[in-house]
Amino acid sequence: MPEIDYPLPTVHLNGTGRETLHNDYSRAQDTVEAAIQAVAEIEFNARDYYVQTDPDAYNKARAKRTEMLDKLREVDAYLLAHLYAIE
Repeated sequence: MPEIDYPLPTVHLNGTGRETLHNDYSRAQDTVEAAIQAVAEIEFNARDYYVQTDPDAYNKARAKRTEMLDKLREVDAYLLAHLYAIE
């Protein structure tokens, strides 16, 4: 788990209930996890880029795809940190 540099919720009598928090973060985390898998499974092949005028088009597209997957993984880690905090 990466270092947490932001506050996480504290379950207490005046706040949102543990079960509600858990269900909300769990549903969001499941959705992000499914998005990560769906993006990773998209057919991605250099032959879809070689006809472009930029000879480096595939490498640029691949770098952007990796960047986007990393961002989704960052959101996933954020949600998991919340789930661990409210357990």
